[in-house]
Amino acid sequence: MQIASQRWAWLLLVGLALSALALSTTLEGPPRTNQDRIRSLSEDFACPTCDGQSVAESNAVVAVEIKREIGRQVDNGATDEEITELLISSYDESIDLRPRSSGLVGLVWVLPIVATVFAFAGLAQVFRRWRNEAALEATDADAAIVDELLRERSDP
Repeated sequence: MQIASQRWAWLLLVGLALSALALSTTLEGPPRTNQDRIRSLSEDFACPTCDGQSVAESNAVVAVEIKREIGRQVDNGATDEEITELLISSYDESIDLRPRSSGLVGLVWVLPIVATVFAFAGLAQVFRRWRNEAALEATDADAAIVDELLRERSDP
């Protein structure tokens, strides 16, 4: 009975975590206007001449020109992927601040999550085993009570 309730608790916890993750990725939703889309895309690209700034944050000449180009492409109906390809071909792949979800980069993002899940599962198993072993071990006080009861039974 207790094991079944623990499993339900773990399933509920995992379900809540997955729901929170799904909700957080979809909550913001797509940009509503072209200006929102330009701002969102500008945040995804690094300023080629600035150190550690996105195009959206920078006022450098090249960053302003990239923002204008993004605006022209958005106004012409280009997709985000087309704009990304254009900017990468014009500069290089280091301009793209978004992590790739495939190949080695995807693995780098997924492995820590998987390792954390396995670590928590392993810790839960170890603690459960320790608790079960502690419950099964007789203490000196338990042995004394059993000895006393046995003496009382054997004495007429």
